Amino acid sequence: MIAFSHYDITLLLQAMARTIVLSLGGGILGIVGAVILTALRLSEMRGMMPLRVLAVIYVQTIRRIPFIVTLYIVFFCTGMMGVDVSATAVAIGSIGLIAAAYLCEILHGGVKTVPVEQVEAALVLNLPLWARWRYVIAPQAMSAVVPPAVGYLVLFIKDTALASQIGVVELSQAGVILTNRGLPSAQVFCVVLLLYFAISYPLTCLSRLLEKRIAVH
Repeated sequence: MIAFSHYDITLLLQAMARTIVLSLGGGILGIVGAVILTALRLSEMRGMMPLRVLAVIYVQTIRRIPFIVTLYIVFFCTGMMGVDVSATAVAIGSIGLIAAAYLCEILHGGVKTVPVEQVEAALVLNLPLWARWRYVIAPQAMSAVVPPAVGYLVLFIKDTALASQIGVVELSQAGVILTNRGLPSAQVFCVVLLLYFAISYPLTCLSRLLEKRIAVH
């Protein structure tokens, strides 16, 4: 059995923390972006038509571009513009850009599952916009949104490994560094696998808990 040194353990824990930061930061940006994009796509105001079209184009385009390509585009564009940001910040921003597009599609689809009759009934009752969303649309849409959204975020945790291409030392890159130092590859990456599982499993449990609470309500 391999014996990890203090340096090895420190490297793995730091890389695990960086993976969590990438996933959490990119996820938060993605959720905020998805809400904005969905609001634009659902807007029926005439003056919002150009923004609505741009939102649709953004979602349909970004979802068809591989994450690594988006990562390189953001990385090189920030460099050409002279913006001084860390590789970690570039990775978080790239994750947020793609997550916003995918989560927008999930959120938009969930909202569309709400029966039109119920939305029209809320309008007949003269409920204000916030009340329609709070009491009619959101509770019903969540059952269709939560499982795929959490599932997507769990999958995206693994995609953070691509951040190593611009110099971010996350979990997979830490495994490569340790194997390059002569440690057995199989054992090192078994540990890396367990650390990825430790990050993603709580999200899966949270998804199940939210599904149960939604079902009760």
